[in-house]
Amino acid sequence: MGFASSYLNKHSLFKPFILSEPEPGTGIIVVIPSFSEPDVLNSLESLYDSDRPSFPVEVIVVVNAPDDAGLNILDQNRKTVRQVEQWIRKKCSPFFRVYLVDAPPFPSSYAGAGLARKAGMDEALRRFNMLKNEGGIIASFDADSRCDRNYFTELEKCFSDHQIRGCTIYFEHPLSGDDQLPTVYEAVAGYELYLRYFIQAMRQTGFPWSFHTLGSCFAVRAKVYASQGGMNRKKAGEDFYFLHKIFPLGKFTEVNTTRVIPSSRISGRVPFGTGAAIKRYISGDRSLLNTYSVSSFDDLSVLFSANSGLFNASENQVRNVVAGLPGCLEDYLNNNGFPEAVEQMNLHSASLLTFRKRFFTWFNALRLLKYLNFARENCHSAQPLLLMAGELLRRTGEVASADCAGLLTGFRKLQRGVIWRC
Repeated sequence: MGFASSYLNKHSLFKPFILSEPEPGTGIIVVIPSFSEPDVLNSLESLYDSDRPSFPVEVIVVVNAPDDAGLNILDQNRKTVRQVEQWIRKKCSPFFRVYLVDAPPFPSSYAGAGLARKAGMDEALRRFNMLKNEGGIIASFDADSRCDRNYFTELEKCFSDHQIRGCTIYFEHPLSGDDQLPTVYEAVAGYELYLRYFIQAMRQTGFPWSFHTLGSCFAVRAKVYASQGGMNRKKAGEDFYFLHKIFPLGKFTEVNTTRVIPSSRISGRVPFGTGAAIKRYISGDRSLLNTYSVSSFDDLSVLFSANSGLFNASENQVRNVVAGLPGCLEDYLNNNGFPEAVEQMNLHSASLLTFRKRFFTWFNALRLLKYLNFARENCHSAQPLLLMAGELLRRTGEVASADCAGLLTGFRKLQRGVIWRC
């Protein structure tokens, strides 16, 4: 029995795809889902051209489609299979192996990024289980992404701290040079600015798990992956839900010394994300240029800074704390059973550290998002992204530009310069 045998027996949905044994000492396995993807060879070349770490690396490409996929999708997948097979014959070596998983048709009710990523990550776990390497690194990448040359070596450096359970990886979307329409680059600049504004606003509240959650930009240890139930089967947002199971474990960090470069292009393959946001923008939908008011985050800052005062507090003390919060937040908490939730937190917390963990388990990222939506509808209406991003950037001491690209440059500099940990 290996360290992950129990997980694989209970939760893996497929029999082993790869029959050959992994190279002894393999330390990183990169998983790339590929659905109707014409650019996967560029992703493989980018990884292949990266500096080698001190141990062998594997890449698993999961070519997938739903069982009701159209002929054009199946044709592209067949082309991808041929291309990757040819590439493998030319490029692979014992220190850099690529494996192609030509997955069976996925049931349409589950088919999507989550199931494809799960199939590949479970396969990576199975291979680390064969090696008895519970500290092996499972990295998630995308078939239209590229990376800097030091991608592998910086992951190795990060995980050389044996306490680290996982990491997110710094990213930048291309804003020029990929032969896209100018409006595509406008859209992707706006979308990335929205992501960075949102994360930075979360950080200023004191929310401990304020990490970006992009499917192409994270890595976790094999044992951690198995212990938290593995990847989910969500059609989109699988990265968000998976990582927010990992963050509360602690010992999670960012790797800002290398870079993943996700594609800047239109895509309708998932209902949200970069490609979908660009598609809506091109069609005339400018909603990504509006965002949550910074005032909504300011309200949360008051609550999060006061949460230590709720430890061992009586019912009346809790209600007094809530009554002293901004009115919008007070209404939301009372409508969602917050005083009763705090009582339960205290019943099961012997220390302030345990209480804080339980507090943010209750007030997790999903509840935070629900509050922001509540505040937008009832108290702090949606605001122009440029206005909010500029205000937030000025608070950090950075100079705030008046245009989207300039603001994005400021947020990139800010977030790359500070490593967020939990």
